[in-house]
Amino acid sequence: MSNISFREATPGDVCALLRHRRGMYQDMGYTDTSALKGMVLTSESFLERALADGTLRAWLAESGKRVVGGAGVLISPWPSHPYDQQCRRATILNMFVEPEFRRHGIARRLMQIMTEWCRKEGFVHVQLHASNQGRPLYESLGFKPTTEMQLKLRD
Repeated sequence: MSNISFREATPGDVCALLRHRRGMYQDMGYTDTSALKGMVLTSESFLERALADGTLRAWLAESGKRVVGGAGVLISPWPSHPYDQQCRRATILNMFVEPEFRRHGIARRLMQIMTEWCRKEGFVHVQLHASNQGRPLYESLGFKPTTEMQLKLRD
């Protein structure tokens, strides 16, 4: 990992973030190219806006000038809890490392950067949705399953 550098993403990095988002879903087995293309198209303006207004903070891993990994923290308005008086929450999303750069500590370092940032920002906790491939990393960093449930409302 000595030739890998890390930096915060800017609105000019949206194409890389969209490529990672698509790759992440493909790695999880999504094969409907029309749906993946639609997701990329509808996510583009959201990511541009969120990076510009600070509701999305993202970090990238680079090998030379090539972006080889990245992830972000989405900051959402949320009612406070008895254990957290803030009306916001942090969610990690879009964790992705290019296949040939995996198993070199890049995802771990990205997670460390994001969790350190969340701590400095005063968040009580941070959440994410884990793929089967990512779960061992997240558990090794102290993430625990929650009681969240989901009801599918349409196909």
